[in-house]
Amino acid sequence: MKTLSSKTIYILLVIMVVFMLVEFLFFFLGGRAPFEIVYYKSTMEYDYSGNATFTTNAKLYFKDEKKKEEYKANYASASKEGLNEYFSQVSKEVGREIIPLDYEVSVSDSGGMLEVTETTLLKGAAQLNGDVLDTSMGSLTLNVPGETEIVMKLPEDATVISIFPTPTERENNVLIWRPKEPMRFPSVIFKRVTENEGVSETAE
Repeated sequence: MKTLSSKTIYILLVIMVVFMLVEFLFFFLGGRAPFEIVYYKSTMEYDYSGNATFTTNAKLYFKDEKKKEEYKANYASASKEGLNEYFSQVSKEVGREIIPLDYEVSVSDSGGMLEVTETTLLKGAAQLNGDVLDTSMGSLTLNVPGETEIVMKLPEDATVISIFPTPTERENNVLIWRPKEPMRFPSVIFKRVTENEGVSETAE
């Protein structure tokens, strides 16, 4: 069976790994892909060091069963090979170094679709300025494929200074976006607050 080239796998990887970037999607693929993304969820859990664990789950529908099987057979190894190169590109876009420290991926069939789950520990996911952290990624934009949910989890004892864009839902320091159109990567500024210290939250 003919397998996908490493270049092709890397191009497909750009769509899936950690979060969707409209700029990369259209630059590499011209808006075309061999599958339809019917479900996408990314959960981003931050700590006070600026590191974060990103867990992405997506379900892909392929019209061509052969392409689905090729993608399934090659995705895990190719995604690991392209990970550092991918985040080198992201670092240039956002103006700070973002380094993958750990990466796990699983690919399986689920109800006729291909389900991809990735977990990545990222160093530098948030910018650290003293004791204040900022999750923004510059002008990078999240694409909105199918049913999309973006979840950001901050430390339980963190105080949120500002949030943009406004989340669809919020429960304490768990923020959820369900965008219907391309959305700027969330910019959330937060800090750990010592006892008797107060910080007011603002909306942008």
